[in-house]
Amino acid sequence: MIRAFLTIAATALLLVGCVQDSAPQYSLTGNEVGIFRSANAGRPIAVSDIKGMDERQLAATFGAARLDRKDATSRVLRYQSDGCTMFVYLSANRAQYVEAYDPQLRPLINVDACAGSVAAQRRAA
Repeated sequence: MIRAFLTIAATALLLVGCVQDSAPQYSLTGNEVGIFRSANAGRPIAVSDIKGMDERQLAATFGAARLDRKDATSRVLRYQSDGCTMFVYLSANRAQYVEAYDPQLRPLINVDACAGSVAAQRRAA
C-alpha cells in the first residue's frame, strides 16, 4: 500500500514538472520594451548624430560591423555590445535609420545608450 502511494506521488511530481508554463527567452513580437544593461555603457551617442554618417565615419565610431547585409539599393550594418544589438540602415552610402534591441530581442527605446555602449566597447577592444 505504501509502495503504491509512493509510486503515485512520484509520478504526480514528475508530471507537474512537465506542465509548467515557462516564458519564452526571446520576444520578436508584442509590446515588451527592452531593458538596457551594460558593464561598459560609455556616453550615449544621439541617433541624430549617427544619421548621415558614411561607412568610414561609422567604422571610426563603432568599429567593424558584425554583419553587413546588402540588398539592392540599401544596406544594413549590425553592431553589438554586451547589452544590446544595434542596426544601422544605409541608403546612398549614408546612415538613414538606427534601431536597437536588448539581448532578448526586445526593442530598446533609448537607442542612444546602445550606440554609446557599442562605441565604448569598440574602443576598449
